[in-house]
Amino acid sequence: MTISFRHLCSNQIFRILQGAILLFLVVALCLLPAKTLSAQEESVPQPAEDAVQELPKENLVIVLDPGHGGMADDGRPEGGVYDGFMEKEMNLILAEAMKEELEKYEGVTVYLTRTGDQRLSLEERVNFAKSVDADFLFCLHFNLSKDHNTLFGAECWVSAFDRYYSEGYAFADIEMEALEKLGLYSRGIKTRLNDEGVDYYGIIRHSVEQNIPCVLIEHCHMDHENDRPFCEGRAQWEAFGRLDAASVAKYFHLKSDVLGVDYSDYPTLDVPVPTGVVRPDTTEPDVCMIEVTRQEMETGEITVALSATDYDSGMLYYDYSYDGGETFVPRLAWGDKTQDTITFTIQVPPHIIPQIVARAYNGYDLFTESNLVPLPSMDYKTEEEIAAELAEKEAAEAAAKAAEEAEAAELERKREAAKGDTIEVRRTPEPEEPKNDPSVKYFLTVCLVCALSVVGMALAMALIIKSRKRRRRRRRRRRKR
Repeated sequence: MTISFRHLCSNQIFRILQGAILLFLVVALCLLPAKTLSAQEESVPQPAEDAVQELPKENLVIVLDPGHGGMADDGRPEGGVYDGFMEKEMNLILAEAMKEELEKYEGVTVYLTRTGDQRLSLEERVNFAKSVDADFLFCLHFNLSKDHNTLFGAECWVSAFDRYYSEGYAFADIEMEALEKLGLYSRGIKTRLNDEGVDYYGIIRHSVEQNIPCVLIEHCHMDHENDRPFCEGRAQWEAFGRLDAASVAKYFHLKSDVLGVDYSDYPTLDVPVPTGVVRPDTTEPDVCMIEVTRQEMETGEITVALSATDYDSGMLYYDYSYDGGETFVPRLAWGDKTQDTITFTIQVPPHIIPQIVARAYNGYDLFTESNLVPLPSMDYKTEEEIAAELAEKEAAEAAAKAAEEAEAAELERKREAAKGDTIEVRRTPEPEEPKNDPSVKYFLTVCLVCALSVVGMALAMALIIKSRKRRRRRRRRRRKR
């Protein structure tokens, strides 16, 4: 009985221990995954979806691309060069000022594709932007026209595709408004395609390939008299950079305690994502015609009403000719682009037969020529001609007066010379005949003539009387015979 009882007890204790160990292992296995998962959640916290939407985006990355840099294959500097200014240097100074200004805003990281005079390919610039996970790429330039002093104004180029068009256009709308307020003429926000039907500008094309929105900013034309006052030196290039930075801050709704500005509620243009390609305008203006409303024959002024319309890209410039299209004046700003008709005044040179014709240019610099209006000859004298005639008259009068003065001076010289001769004669005096008063001499002459006339008349009367007496004597003698 004793052995059986002990054996029974041992079996029960073993079973209890076996169950306890088994229970402990089950609990441990259940608790271990839960603790591991909790540790993972603590190491990578996941905020609630609502909290993510309320917080502003952190670490906005902006890449600025100062256009050009280095030397071209032909040994000339990359980019535009005009009148002592080099575009690549202007672009870099602008970009550095823009970066410095943008870094004053909260939550922004700014990079430059180049910090010196390096020559980079467009792919290298975009690849750098991709490597820093850029949210937007801004390509910075100054413009030149092919023939110089032809085009003027600022413009922005954007992609023609998808969200890259809508995001680029929304920013460019803010940028162009700022440039216009500065005083620059707006050439518009445009797209451009190459022969393959993709974005023409490589910096935009490669950015789209890397899923980065991009805008190319042409700030102004450094070779045109209208724009040159805006880019004469470093201070103005840096001012462009600060202006661009403000436009970026407005677009991304940034704020800066340093600058004391908050653009969190700044209204931006809502540009729908296009379903197709936003193609550039490739046709000339649809309408262009002129009417002469006034002709001043005495001054040479002609007032012209120009009506033009382009249904795709609107009007941009106009120019005109008064010699039938042989020569045209430099392009002029259309002015109010909401108006289809503008009025301008021409100063026609004199002595010609005017033949008026005008050209209207759309947003892509394509033009349509108007009808030709011939006018009567305007034979008038210009202010220059009137001034020339007056100057000629004054010159003639001055010459006559000078001649008179010279003649008077010559007479005076002769008198002085005569006085000198008289003084010399008195030094060697000679007997002179007494001179009579001219009036007395004249009186005596008259008296002598009268006396001689009386004597002559008396002699004549005496001869007549004597002749009569002889006749009487002869008659008496005849009678006596």
